Amino acid sequence: MFENYSYKQKFYALGVLFCILSITAYKRSFHTLFDVVHEYRTLSKKADDINKKAKNTDGLTKDIAYLDKIIGKEGTTKEMVQQGIVSFASENAPGVSISDLKPIHDFPEDDYHIITNQLDVTGNSNQLLSLAYDFEKKFNLSRIVSMNFYTIKKNNKSEILHLKMIFQNYENNK
Repeated sequence: MFENYSYKQKFYALGVLFCILSITAYKRSFHTLFDVVHEYRTLSKKADDINKKAKNTDGLTKDIAYLDKIIGKEGTTKEMVQQGIVSFASENAPGVSISDLKPIHDFPEDDYHIITNQLDVTGNSNQLLSLAYDFEKKFNLSRIVSMNFYTIKKNNKSEILHLKMIFQNYENNK
């Protein structure tokens, strides 16, 4: 059957058959192989990015702990914070008396709430300084943002030393 064709015609037919088989092999096997290799490279880059970000989680945990130390613990209610302030003041400074406790002030913002507590205590200067220092160093439910020492004269006889402390907590809305 092939004896009637010359070598030149057989060579062209073989070239055309080779091209058809090459195109078919590319569409069946190699095209999907190239897509898989491309997808593998993309996913490898994403996995590397995720691994780089996962290494930063320890640093983020330390940063969160540091911020909790600075601005007060998260996850406590505002009433618990106020009760914690009162109990801390009464336990750690027995000679100091609580003169005034203002109601809780809650200031909502778009991304966060600012919760403010105000405590006014009376006592001598060493007791008040010791209490303020203890609040600053040992109390972790809220942070002192303002302290004000002032005196009040009663009937022109005695002066009473007061310490007004303002505590704030920041809570994230998200």
